[in-house]
Amino acid sequence: MAGSLDVNFLTVRIDDSKCDYCLECVNACTTGALTYDGDVKVFMHNAYECSYDEYCMDVCPNSAIKILDM
Repeated sequence: MAGSLDVNFLTVRIDDSKCDYCLECVNACTTGALTYDGDVKVFMHNAYECSYDEYCMDVCPNSAIKILDM
């Protein structure tokens, strides 16, 4: 197809069974795209702000974070 682009869509997934809520990932996020709301105990990921640099994955002591292709 002429003029078409290959586009990869990525998402951040956090495995609740591995996560101990140490928030190292939130602290390592260089863009502020990953946040945590303690009132409702949920992580929020802003795909528009995320650089997908994998810092959040690298600092997680439990390997609870994965960046996945959609």
